[in-house]
Amino acid sequence: MTKVRTGFTLIELLIVVAIIAILAAIAVPNFLQAKRRATQARCASNLKAIAVALQSYKVDLGKYPLADGIAGVQESMGKTLVGNGPAGNGSWDAVPRVLVRLKYLNSSEYLFCPDFRQRFKDPRAQKFRYAYNNSAADTGGTAGSTHDMDRDSSDVWFCRCLWVPVQYSFTPGAKDVKFPHGEEWMEENVLFSNSRVVLRNGLADFREAHDIPNP
Repeated sequence: MTKVRTGFTLIELLIVVAIIAILAAIAVPNFLQAKRRATQARCASNLKAIAVALQSYKVDLGKYPLADGIAGVQESMGKTLVGNGPAGNGSWDAVPRVLVRLKYLNSSEYLFCPDFRQRFKDPRAQKFRYAYNNSAADTGGTAGSTHDMDRDSSDVWFCRCLWVPVQYSFTPGAKDVKFPHGEEWMEENVLFSNSRVVLRNGLADFREAHDIPNP
């Protein structure tokens, strides 16, 4: 009688393992890229919601709200604490929480880029709210911003993920702080005054805005 062989030989097992390894090497980078794109899309959706909230606030109150200037879960419009701002890793003012309290936004999660929310946990995450281009009152109101949001007729930026690159921040040694989007982590989503959201090179934009030459 002919003996029926069951199971795999060692060579066959090695071939199967090699095939699985090749498939994993292809699938994992694609999965990570898809995850990053999904996070970027959620971030853009947050900024779109903020655009509606800001415009609704201005219609109701006649001006845009001032920024929050102190990191944390409390509102801090018109206040600033140097090195402990709610955006730019403590280096910038942020979209104000008053938009949540007044129900222009239905959750405080809209105030954060999802990438930073995943990477950093409270209390540190409270320094990574969306940067906001309308400075706090004690730093001169809109004079402390790059533009006057209420009066500037050009297409200016309203909000963005990070704005202040780590090397120009109050914590230049924070090696884990990088822009949240793009293939090389050099880009951020930016909300402009016409409500469009654009992926921009954050470092290049910051240097241009502050007349910093490229090294």
